[in-house]
Amino acid sequence: MSDLEHLADSMLNAASVVLGRLVEQPAAATGSTRNDHEGSIHTDGTELITLAEVPSLGAKIVVRFPRSDMQAVVGIMLGGAGDLGEMGPMQLSIASETVSQIAVAMAEQLARELNASPDGVRAELCTDAGVLPPPPFESYEATIKVGEDLSPRVSIDFAAITRSKLGIDTGDAAAAPATAIPAEEPAEEKLLARRSRAVGPPPDAQSVSYTPMQPTAMRAAQPGQANLDLVHDVPLQISAVLGKTVMPLREVVSLQSGHVFELDKLAAEPIDLYVNNILIARGEVVVVDDKYAVKISELNPQVG
Repeated sequence: MSDLEHLADSMLNAASVVLGRLVEQPAAATGSTRNDHEGSIHTDGTELITLAEVPSLGAKIVVRFPRSDMQAVVGIMLGGAGDLGEMGPMQLSIASETVSQIAVAMAEQLARELNASPDGVRAELCTDAGVLPPPPFESYEATIKVGEDLSPRVSIDFAAITRSKLGIDTGDAAAAPATAIPAEEPAEEKLLARRSRAVGPPPDAQSVSYTPMQPTAMRAAQPGQANLDLVHDVPLQISAVLGKTVMPLREVVSLQSGHVFELDKLAAEPIDLYVNNILIARGEVVVVDDKYAVKISELNPQVG
């Protein structure tokens, strides 16, 4: 077994642990088999492509999941059968988070296997093939047996530049073009070259002179006024939050018109005003010209 195959097996075992936890069923990965991906990887096909980055190694790993397999996984996560059919926006969002979590676990396991730090490992669904490493790839794939009926496939692609950063011999040295060794210069040409270098620059070379200049004086800003003028026209998003709640995923996807759910605030409590997700004030809801408005009652409140 090669070093890379051993790493792939370890990463796929980590993937089975995460997938089993997500679907709440026992899961185990089969042994990996090498199946190199030829050419560039495309993100608009029948696979969900995830790019995982390991900062401590400076490496990027591509992890691929068949879209049909993830449809079945999401169907089980939502409490239904494995056959979900075509994924809508919400189901695709769940699938994206699922494959990202699996890829993060695989990348963290790779770092641990190479005695590197797993800190800062991140992964996300990739929709732009331009950010993926270029071929050639050394690829390994395996199926993860989940429960009785589900066996999603997972593929790992190690680009040549990734294998180099991992310190693993690519085995392609024989195929690499040999570096040309320059021929020995004749003695007379060497002598002429040394003489030309000793003479210095050619006669038409001229020294460059620069016009002396002074730094542009900075206009003094008026305290509390001029600096703000620079950002007065920057648009900000203001949100009035009536309340919040926490719901399981199964309840969220089952919401229908007419359903009622409770928020965490009483009817008499003020609502929160956020500017770019920063709490700046609290107030009460009023109506102005048949439109909802907010009457501010407290500025810069303490977060509680």
